[in-house]
Amino acid sequence: MSFRRRILFFLFDGFEILDLSGPASIFNTASAYLPGGGYECLYLSSAGGSLRAGCGVEMATQRAANVRLRSTDTLIAVGGDDRPLGAALKDRVLIAALVRAAARAGRVASVCSGAFLLAEAGLLTGRQVTTHWAGRENLAARYPGVQVNDDALYIRDGTLWTSAGAAAGIDMALAILQHDHGDDLMRSVARRLVVYAHRPGQQSQFSTLIDRQASAPGFSGLIAWLETRLAQPVGVTDMAEQCAMSERSFHRRFTSATGRTPARFLEELRFTHARHMLESGAPVKSVAASVGFRSDSAFRTAFRKSFGVSPSIYRTLHAA
Repeated sequence: MSFRRRILFFLFDGFEILDLSGPASIFNTASAYLPGGGYECLYLSSAGGSLRAGCGVEMATQRAANVRLRSTDTLIAVGGDDRPLGAALKDRVLIAALVRAAARAGRVASVCSGAFLLAEAGLLTGRQVTTHWAGRENLAARYPGVQVNDDALYIRDGTLWTSAGAAAGIDMALAILQHDHGDDLMRSVARRLVVYAHRPGQQSQFSTLIDRQASAPGFSGLIAWLETRLAQPVGVTDMAEQCAMSERSFHRRFTSATGRTPARFLEELRFTHARHMLESGAPVKSVAASVGFRSDSAFRTAFRKSFGVSPSIYRTLHAA
């Protein structure tokens, strides 16, 4: 007898289409490799009927209260821009439907600002979660019982999965697929859709040095200087001297400008360079030396702590 896992997408007027289409494509493509099984995607809303995504695409939905729930279901709350999301948060029928579905479903998830819907339903209290970087402070302030991770692409906390910006929903869906069916199917689906297979959840939502420079007004010269010294020991005192500031003043101003302490920023700069080298196929030992680690063993430990995978596995997944 065939068995199909159901993915229940909870939608509202003005939802972000990529929050839906990215994960749905992953699960639908996976079903092609699982004859007689796989996944069935259902699209639900508080009242049922036709909804319009933020981009204007119309979507037919079922009334959530009419769906008989199963313990094998996965609930996914999608997000949207501030105005439509704000209206959805006031939709008590939708919130009640989420509470009802979560009580029965075997897995609960959100994409991007869909985390706000889960939080409004009381499903995130005391849990480790993530959301789009632009909304994380608001999420933490509005729902103080929620433990918001600052910078992850996606997080799994038991049966709860949450992802960051819309495209990160693809990464989360691939991770769910990997959990259900293993590495081989996950990689086959990723190859079919020409997407990464897959980015570790703890990978930063930001990935380029340009992002860092743009977010550090007044410190672009320092960042350029640091980029030429990643293999050397550099401390906060060295950075402060380079900027002709006292260490205390430098630490305060730099942290205010970047949202990172100088030490954390330098660590991320080193790992950004390390990832680029690994993606080009460089040996782990050479990468470790190039970014200032005394041994490749110490580098492996630090890299795994930051990204959830070893440098060797990261290189295998991402090398051109």
